[in-house]
Amino acid sequence: ELRQHIDSLVNCKLLLLDDDIIKLNMVFSNKHTTFHVNLNIQKDTQQEIEQNVKTTKDDHKLQLQATIIRIMKVRNTLRHKLLVNEIFSQSNLFFPTNALIKISIEELIDKGYLERNENVNDEYNYVA
Repeated sequence: ELRQHIDSLVNCKLLLLDDDIIKLNMVFSNKHTTFHVNLNIQKDTQQEIEQNVKTTKDDHKLQLQATIIRIMKVRNTLRHKLLVNEIFSQSNLFFPTNALIKISIEELIDKGYLERNENVNDEYNYVA
């Protein structure tokens, strides 16, 4: 724990030289001066950052698919442009990209929740 405090002092530029010898004076006391030393916040590794990004993308994709299903349950049949507009109006947690919307619609078609209308190219039907 002491090492973390010393590292904090070095990072704050209170201890400047790398070759300084640091000793702890246990009998030091001063009524007028107090030191508040914040510990360094542990930084995430690159692997943890990548894992967090992947988890966030997966969460966004699932949230988007749930939004699409909610919209299609109410409407049953909807054209692509109207579906995208509804998605944008109902997505309040994040702003989905058109590419992510397209991927999510394709996955829902593959899973059997949606199907393309045979008569109209850009229209989707909800499969109950």
